[in-house]
Parts: sequence; C-alpha cells; structure tokens
Amino acid sequence: MKPGQSSIYRETELLLEFSVRVTERLPKSLPWQVMGKRLVGNLMDCLDFICLAFQAEEGRKRLDVIDCIIVRMTAVKMVYRQMVNLKHISTKQYADFLGMLHSISTQVGAWRNKQYHVAVGDVANNKRNRQ
Repeated sequence: MKPGQSSIYRETELLLEFSVRVTERLPKSLPWQVMGKRLVGNLMDCLDFICLAFQAEEGRKRLDVIDCIIVRMTAVKMVYRQMVNLKHISTKQYADFLGMLHSISTQVGAWRNKQYHVAVGDVANNKRNRQ
C-alpha cells in the first residue's frame, strides 16, 4: 500500500488542513505565529514520517520512525492545549481536534505495537542464532 492511500496518512492530512485554518485565526503576535508555524511544521513532519515508516524495514527501523510520529503528535497536542487554555480556540474546535487525534493515535499505537513485537521477535531470533 502506498502511504497516501492509508487511512493514517489521509487523516493526518485532514488534521493538517484543520490546523492551517485554526492557525490563520491566531493572534498576529510573534509568539503565536511561531507556535502556529511549529504546529503546521510538526504535522508536515508527521506526514513525512508516515511515508518513511511505510518504506522502512519491518521491526526496529520502522519502530524508530513510528516513535518520531508519536513525539511530533505529542507536540501538536501541547500546542492545541495551550490554544484552548488561553482561549485562542473554542472548546468545540479542541473537541474536534481531539476526535481527529484519537483516531490517528489509535492507528499509530496499533502500528507501533505490531512493530514492537516484530522487533522483539527479531532480537530473540538473533540471540538464538548466536548461541
């Protein structure tokens, strides 16, 4: 399967579109413009990492790339939490974001668990082969 055909990629694209619309309405002060830019940048990185994860070998290499997706999504969630805490987005927008993030996180988590078991199996097989 091509990365662009996967549901995780398409849903991350939708979250990116939603986030671009949200960041356009942020205050024009420098700190908020930087936060908006970082938010969009982290989501763009997630799309890149999803593509890389599809291309990486199963096991440890893919697991490392998936972990990068998780780190970037954590940063995205932090920015949204700050925006809602400081009343720059509505609670409805935050709820919409959380719904999109939940779907993506569930898929990333399942993908990570699968790759973890593959990686652990690879390590166990390598140890057996050395003995």
